[in-house]
Amino acid sequence: MDRALSVAALLDPTQQVVPFHGRESELHTLTLWRDSPAPQASLLLHAQAGAGKSRLLQQFQEECWDDAAHGRLLVIDDADRLRWQDVFLLLQDTLRHGPARTRVLLAARTTGWWWSSTRQRIADFDHEVMAVELAATLEDREESFTLACQHFAKQLDVTAPDEPPPNIAQETVLDLHMAALTVVHGDPCDVNRTQLVRQLLKRDAGRKTGRIAEDYLAVATPDTPDPDLLARAAHRWPALSPRLDELVTGNPKIVRDMARDSLRIAAEIGSTATVETIARQVFRDERFATDAIPSILTRRLLERADDLLERAEMYGMLSARTMLCGLRQESVEASQAEVGCYRELAARDRENRPLLADALGDLGLRLINAQRNDEVLAVSEEAIDLWREIAEDDPETIPHLAAALEQISYRYQALGLDEDAMTAISRATLLFQELAKNHPALFRADFARVAAVMARRFHVEGNRQHAADSMQLSIANWRVVAQEDPRFEPELARNLVTAGAMFVDLDRAEAANETLKEAVDLFRRLALAHPDTFRTELADALTRRSQALLELAGDIDAALTAREAVMLWRETGDRKGLGAALLNVAKVVGDVGAAEEAVEVYRELVAEDLVRNQADLVIALATLVEQQLLLGQDGQAMITADECLDACHRLPSQLIEFFGAKLAPPLQNTARALSESDHHVRAVGMSEFTVEICRALRARTAPTVYLSALQRHVCRLRAAERKEEARNTAHIAVVLWHMAGLDLDVHADYADALTIYGRLCAETRYGTEKALRLTRRAVEILRGAGEPVKLQFALETVEELSSW
Repeated sequence: MDRALSVAALLDPTQQVVPFHGRESELHTLTLWRDSPAPQASLLLHAQAGAGKSRLLQQFQEECWDDAAHGRLLVIDDADRLRWQDVFLLLQDTLRHGPARTRVLLAARTTGWWWSSTRQRIADFDHEVMAVELAATLEDREESFTLACQHFAKQLDVTAPDEPPPNIAQETVLDLHMAALTVVHGDPCDVNRTQLVRQLLKRDAGRKTGRIAEDYLAVATPDTPDPDLLARAAHRWPALSPRLDELVTGNPKIVRDMARDSLRIAAEIGSTATVETIARQVFRDERFATDAIPSILTRRLLERADDLLERAEMYGMLSARTMLCGLRQESVEASQAEVGCYRELAARDRENRPLLADALGDLGLRLINAQRNDEVLAVSEEAIDLWREIAEDDPETIPHLAAALEQISYRYQALGLDEDAMTAISRATLLFQELAKNHPALFRADFARVAAVMARRFHVEGNRQHAADSMQLSIANWRVVAQEDPRFEPELARNLVTAGAMFVDLDRAEAANETLKEAVDLFRRLALAHPDTFRTELADALTRRSQALLELAGDIDAALTAREAVMLWRETGDRKGLGAALLNVAKVVGDVGAAEEAVEVYRELVAEDLVRNQADLVIALATLVEQQLLLGQDGQAMITADECLDACHRLPSQLIEFFGAKLAPPLQNTARALSESDHHVRAVGMSEFTVEICRALRARTAPTVYLSALQRHVCRLRAAERKEEARNTAHIAVVLWHMAGLDLDVHADYADALTIYGRLCAETRYGTEKALRLTRRAVEILRGAGEPVKLQFALETVEELSSW
């Protein structure tokens, strides 16, 4: 037979020998999905092999999609054969060209945990995600059979037969087409799928490709079958499973080269021996760390765990592996099962209570990861109560109680419960302090660590003195630890950098400079002995010190130190570090060229990985806008500002939440610079986005962060002469201050909000009597707060309102 007319070619859906037909209801479903109001949406079309997924995708793309009318369409066929990293890169491409409508259409043979993992991760891109199962065959199978017969006959230049289709068990579209090709050849058409394949293979001795190759394995016995082909065939032909087991267990090394989808199939349908063989290869292979395969294998291995303790340990392992691969809800379920096992063990023997407490702590982490925040605290507090009970019976377990209190403080903080977070970390610090006093060699480092955490909590609360004192205490203990054991010198240096950065934020430039100088000197010595290990950390310490020097004196030393950091980052080849160092030079020196180079560095990084680097590009663009405005390059600054805002709007909400604390300050600074240069439209746009960032962060930051952003936005609106909108927004800010649950009589920022609202009421001649009362309250607060500039502004506003 001519190769052009081989069985494989005639049955290949890409050859379109049989034209597309039917599937009206499926096309209608896809059209409704296309036209749904969701800006971004993904859909998985899944069915067994031979159902016609690829043809349907191709038909939908050609007949039902218009880029101009419907936005971007990304089609991913055989999605179950791809690594998540490959899908991740494809999804990133949908974010590169602005906030347009996006549809992602995936096709796969299987669903299960690989799809659950992918689905939950795709949702992080703000996609509405759904799955549709494609029927294996067409509704009008007689018409399909007749049409296939006519077109095969035309290709083979024979007369088309006229007979009804056979009733093939578990039929697919491809099975029906195989039956049609058999009849066209003049062979008897058996209803047994195996006989159909054999009949066709007699007609074709050529190379077996595509689905024919999979079916060929079911009716032939090649000496060395392809393991991927065999696994895919075994999914459709269950009789092949023993041969798959034999192949895998007989030669375990083939597992390393098998495709992901075939490994998943083998893990799902293979024997226990096959699962164990694959597990031995996969569990220690980093390539599969974020894939669902280790989780599938662990779930299968759980089936043979009879001992309760073994089952508990296996559930713990399953929980950790499912969390790593994005199976967040499944991770919670596994962790809950682990807790259930340990509850039973603890009921049998109280000595097992620490195991239960650890499992409850892990469950709290899994719940946070799955965003089931309403359940987190009950679980975490149960763990704390259990550790407290255990510690009362056995003082040796006090370190576990201290560690659990530290962990729950982070969970309170993540849920926006700042007071509870501070209480928990304070108790943890006191416990570690007592432990360090009694057993310094074991617990001094732990005490140093939690003291630094305490300092950061004080810093967030605005308690500057306590923040500085706690950080100094932390550093003092780290110095003792490093002196007693030089192996801790890198840890001391890292904590010195952290402390120095905090001192800069606390406006303690002298302390920051001294601390960072010590860190730099220590890293220089470490980098001489281990340049590959510590050169990047030295570069980071130099960057931080240049900021402290700028605050301290603004002299040439700050510029030299900043440029030395850039030089070191260039030597390391770390482009991310280089970009940050260049931005630092731009700020320290006022170097627009450094900002331009930083933007180019981040553009390159975004081209490689948009999700991880887009926020940094936004910050670089915002910094460049400021530098361009300072040099009077207003036209270029407007172009850069537009690019910056466009990049902002392409950020998915998950990334805004993740990078928000890093994004807000530079965007706020750029909004101010734009407003001061009378570029009000862009200033308001930048300010609006900053407010949205702070709104997204409200659950994890002090309420004053969002309120401060809102008040700055009011100022941008006022400068843009949008005074009624500014007044209404200022009123919202005042209401939110009243709802914040704070002692407002000591908050100068609250008084400032009242003054701003009063000034806008005066300027728009609206509610001046009420505004006067509020502004007089602001004056009283500011007198006690010792804020002369804000007090003067409030007094002037009172005078203006009184004149009405």
